[in-house]
Amino acid sequence: MILHPLDIIAIIAYLSLCVLIGIKVGGKPGDATSYFTSKGKVPWWAVSFSIVATETSMLTVISIPAVAYLGSLVFLQLVAGYVIGRMFVAWIMLPQYFTGEQKTAYSFFQDRFGSNFRRAISGTFLSTRLLADGVRLFAAAIPIKVITGLDYPTSILIIASLTLAYTYYGGLKSVIWIDVLQLFVYLFGGFFIISWIISGDFGNPLSSLANDGKLIIIQLPTSISDVFFTPYNLIGAVIGGVFLTLASHGTDHLIIQRLLACGNLKNARKALVSSALFVMIQFALFLTAGLMLYLFYSGASVDELGVTNSDEIILKFIAEEVPSGIAGLIIAGLFAAAMSTLSSSLSALSSTTLFDIFPRLSARPDAMRISRLLMVVWTVVFYVFAVSFTSTDNPIVELGLGIAGFTYGGLLGAFFIGRFTNFSTTSAFAGLFACISGMAIIIFNFGIAWPWYTSIGITIYFIVAAGVNGFTVLLSKYRKLRTH
Repeated sequence: MILHPLDIIAIIAYLSLCVLIGIKVGGKPGDATSYFTSKGKVPWWAVSFSIVATETSMLTVISIPAVAYLGSLVFLQLVAGYVIGRMFVAWIMLPQYFTGEQKTAYSFFQDRFGSNFRRAISGTFLSTRLLADGVRLFAAAIPIKVITGLDYPTSILIIASLTLAYTYYGGLKSVIWIDVLQLFVYLFGGFFIISWIISGDFGNPLSSLANDGKLIIIQLPTSISDVFFTPYNLIGAVIGGVFLTLASHGTDHLIIQRLLACGNLKNARKALVSSALFVMIQFALFLTAGLMLYLFYSGASVDELGVTNSDEIILKFIAEEVPSGIAGLIIAGLFAAAMSTLSSSLSALSSTTLFDIFPRLSARPDAMRISRLLMVVWTVVFYVFAVSFTSTDNPIVELGLGIAGFTYGGLLGAFFIGRFTNFSTTSAFAGLFACISGMAIIIFNFGIAWPWYTSIGITIYFIVAAGVNGFTVLLSKYRKLRTH
């Protein structure tokens, strides 16, 4: 797919502008805390837009249309769970993060379970983000590969280098404001694709889509087996969406870091609740874009379209059908959206490494230099992991969300055990180990649909932690009786 020179100019100009703006708005952070938290000086509405851009960005733009192209609108059932989950997080979980000085989502565990558990739970987060966002970085390379013909490793290197350019200097503040810009650019792309296709002669598009079963939103399970082994049935999708959001928005530092940037609980709630509305609109937009592509290509298969996988369908349309100049702007938005997700991960992982894994480094006079060095180190690590995901044949949004299932139950279980029980540190460690190892066994051997991963994980965590805690209490009572 060869782009017009005007498109190439638009892409280069826009990406350069993102880097320049990111460096400019980031200012000159004076210390590591400002670098990673912005000290609560970001407006709540900007944080709201940043949350939406971070959690869905490139995966939404190229893979959600593929989900609708291959299926229907049943993915919206999962989105309903996302919205419900955000409400629980806003009023039940967020208050914990605004008690005292919280530099990361895992500072809470220091007082509750000690420094070793804080490091363990932080390491769990690092593993989750590394795996899940390695997939996202691979997603970012798809447009470059399709359009330029470069191989995946080279394409991934281009995105990673551009992202590091502004994240390195401005920290979290740069990341958030660039997210705001990028959100509106790629939303424009979605609206343009829909309007461009629908202006053609497709007769009655709603009737055509309905006849092909593409407008189905609610999919009821037909059996108990269907509930647990079909990804997008009503029960599994809604429950799975709720628990996935409790973990991703209530325990994942990628999101908590932004909410802390609001400065207070009231503004953080505004940002989180409003993001629920925005994310629903965004998912609906790109699912609709997938349906329009289905009409345009008359439901042709991936092989018939001549693309490698379904995630490339929207890229094929942009490169071949969208007018020059506009195509370049849309593709630039795809690149920038990918950069926003990667920059968010770099900031979150680097801050967790500094404050949770190696807290002594944060007290050193050269902590700022160390912070930026961590950005570089994590960029290299992300590059290595992203290259390892280049052989997947599934829509990458499902792969990215499924990977989080290995550890999200552990993160969420640790939070609830620490916040609402008096369970011991030993119980917390036992639950975490059992959850992660148990989920690995379940995911690789039983074929459970990925929306259930988090809820199953937290169930394992609580059962094991409660069992160990009960045994510990009984053992303690027995020893006391023996001493008397």
